[in-house]
Amino acid sequence: MQHKTLKLSTLAVLIASATQANAAVYQVVEVDGTSSGVGSLQYYNKNTSDVQERVEFYAQGVASSGSENCFTQSCSADSYAIFGESRLGTDGINYRDEIPFIADNRQDVNDYFSLRSYCTSNLGFNTCDDWAYTNYYGLGYNDRDRVDGTGFGGLHREQVAWNENYYSNAFPLTEASAGSLSRVTTFAEDASAYDAAAVAALGTKVSTHETTNGVVNNIGQFSGSDYQLGITSSAFFESNNRYARQFNKRGFVNAASVNSALDPVDTTDPLVTNMGQTLAWDAVEYDDGSGTTQLLVVGSSSFSPSKFSDSDKLPSDSESKDRLSFSNSVFEDCPTTADNLTNLYSAWECQFSVFASDAVFWTVDSAGAVSSNAKFLAERKDKNGSTYAALDPDGSQERSFQASARAVALVDGEPVIAGFSTDSIDNSSINIANGDYYAIRAAIYTPKSGFSVDSEQWERKIIPGLDIERSSDRKLRFSMATDINANSKVIGFTKSINSDNRSYAETMFVYDNAADKLTKLDTTIDSTIFFKGSNGFAASINNSDQLVGWVDSEIVNQVSGRQRRQRAFTYMAGGDIPSSPLKGNKAWMLDDLTNGGDFSADNNHFRIAKATGINDAGVISATAFKCAGGYEDNTKESQCGTDEKVVAVKLIPIPDGTIETRQSEESSIERSGASFGMFALTLLGFIGFRRRK
Repeated sequence: MQHKTLKLSTLAVLIASATQANAAVYQVVEVDGTSSGVGSLQYYNKNTSDVQERVEFYAQGVASSGSENCFTQSCSADSYAIFGESRLGTDGINYRDEIPFIADNRQDVNDYFSLRSYCTSNLGFNTCDDWAYTNYYGLGYNDRDRVDGTGFGGLHREQVAWNENYYSNAFPLTEASAGSLSRVTTFAEDASAYDAAAVAALGTKVSTHETTNGVVNNIGQFSGSDYQLGITSSAFFESNNRYARQFNKRGFVNAASVNSALDPVDTTDPLVTNMGQTLAWDAVEYDDGSGTTQLLVVGSSSFSPSKFSDSDKLPSDSESKDRLSFSNSVFEDCPTTADNLTNLYSAWECQFSVFASDAVFWTVDSAGAVSSNAKFLAERKDKNGSTYAALDPDGSQERSFQASARAVALVDGEPVIAGFSTDSIDNSSINIANGDYYAIRAAIYTPKSGFSVDSEQWERKIIPGLDIERSSDRKLRFSMATDINANSKVIGFTKSINSDNRSYAETMFVYDNAADKLTKLDTTIDSTIFFKGSNGFAASINNSDQLVGWVDSEIVNQVSGRQRRQRAFTYMAGGDIPSSPLKGNKAWMLDDLTNGGDFSADNNHFRIAKATGINDAGVISATAFKCAGGYEDNTKESQCGTDEKVVAVKLIPIPDGTIETRQSEESSIERSGASFGMFALTLLGFIGFRRRK
């Protein structure tokens, strides 16, 4: 991985080699994932040495902290556990997404051609062929025989598992002991945790190897014991040489030594009951005034089947060799087939069932017992009081209602929830019934007057200023809120439907719900970080109003060009942090805050790719590129001359630290370092959306 040429100005060399005491703002501390043992597990037809070399570790968040401030006092990295997952390859469709890529409400991105179409319309790269092949056939696929199984991960591997078995690609992890990640066990690995009738129809759970994919979205303490929550797939079950799973995604919570599934909403629809998906995103400890403390878990749940008479909902054999052969009529019958579990789980087509979903919650008591089913946060009512249907109002009814609770915080003692919901957009210029179509919009759920923890006790509010249309012209594909803090500051991002500066921009925002003020993170905020048409993701905000995430770190054409490199950043959405150089309404790249001082040499082993969580002590969780032996210099674009890997890290504030900005190379350089090739580009699809305050 040696670079071929490197040109630095004399000034850059002098600055890059200089150090000063306590110059850096953060110390980078790696959390070792090898102790989790995932690298020694069996993986399809791969041998163990391949897996050990390819496994990567991703940080998704950091545990909550107390009242300490690590900018004013020395803090130990061991005091703040992070969580995340391991990955061996691409997941095809993000394991955390309610619907593929949250792109629209159609749920028809499910094969190579639909992945390529999504990339062309939403990303615009001239490498969309490779992007789609990598997501469908796996990382490192054989371009001469893409279906031969040599790719790591990929959506195709899951689709052909019916006949060819399946081996896990992602394992949920937490930092159970200082400095090392350990596997999290979920209910999905225990056959007795499934409904007995479903198991009887599914067959025998595969026990020779792992078959679930899981991710952790939150950890904490409740009633004196640890808890973890997140999302897992069903395990695969074998019967008559075919392999099936009960559901694609199901939320889990482990509390008080009890591992539980988070079931969908109570419904008479057997397909939702048996195969419906749920996702668990966040939780707070809450006492509703009765004196009983509960863990309030928020997320999403299926509540109705989506459209099954649409052949696009099934993947197609795009090149007549994908080993896929489906009957549309069998697929259309899946909602009624669900009355008979034997028929349901013996139909390959029903494994691709899709659903309408809504924002929900569950409660967990101090003994770890979960409320029996998910409960709706709010009624599905529009501004006129009419009920949103499961399917959209147009003649084809291709879109379905989708909503999710992504984050919750106690604001003035009451739980306030942020995420997204579906709105019916009025556009008479579109030739459909009523001139309406469904679109996803960022939303906040606030407690009703006389609130109690019960179903439909929140009011839904669409965040203003993020209009899907302007003067009947569509501007956004969607908007989403990703986090909320105790100050009622909500963060999120929007996706543009039109190209801006040769990019379908993803623009971050901060919405002050108390003051009803929207701030977009653009050039008016900080032109050194944000630029016209830049893409970013706002992942987490703590109660000091410090926001972290990732953003484009270069200006190149994405539309008809290549994917931009991205790096982690932080932004102060409020005032200054005392005893730190971080000032209000200012943004920084985190790589610029890890340079110089006593930790400079050690920090130079890392480049921070994505910051995913921040707690009130100021500790940040992140996923980074690590260069064994250190990068060749301290510049932003420095090459790795040895091995480079994706690792989980945390950034610990350094008291009295100062900022020593990394220098840029004088001119463009020819690179073969992995962090600027396909290795880095695939990172975009691996990271999920998570944080912890």
